Amino acid sequence: MDDVNIEAIADVLALVISLIALTVSAYLAARQTKTAAAGYALPVVLEVFDQFRTPEFFTARQYVYHRLNVEFDPPVALVDLPVDVQTTVRLVAGRYDDLGKLVAHGIIDEDLIIGSNGTATRKVWAAVKPFVLLDRRENNATTWCYLEDLARRVERRPPRDVYDKLRLDYTRQQ
Repeated sequence: MDDVNIEAIADVLALVISLIALTVSAYLAARQTKTAAAGYALPVVLEVFDQFRTPEFFTARQYVYHRLNVEFDPPVALVDLPVDVQTTVRLVAGRYDDLGKLVAHGIIDEDLIIGSNGTATRKVWAAVKPFVLLDRRENNATTWCYLEDLARRVERRPPRDVYDKLRLDYTRQQ
């Protein structure tokens, strides 16, 4: 081999090594950014999850699940509900709407929310949907659109799919 071929091979080899180093650097930078974002989101996630454990929230959610549609049949727009009922419904649906915002904007991983709150999200949306749709129609509002989006995500990808992906070891109902 002559010196020109050796120089050309060395140039190509240097270029390949540079491209590999650039690719690895880009991958590591993206991974570090994702890790930093997850670290930033952790306090938010923990605070939100704590809010779902309060006795006040639990009682309000039970009302939304079991009594809202019984007490107001046919449904009315949210703004037409009595103030105490509005407060209860807003406490519950508003929190799930907030979860939807965090998922839609990529702040919290969708799997985390679907796995931990997917079933409840669907139940809350089913309970408040008639009231919300009336509110949107009568007031030209976008009330709880993030809650609706999150409920649709859960319909497309149920919590069990998340559990299976994570290979969770739990007793399944037969």
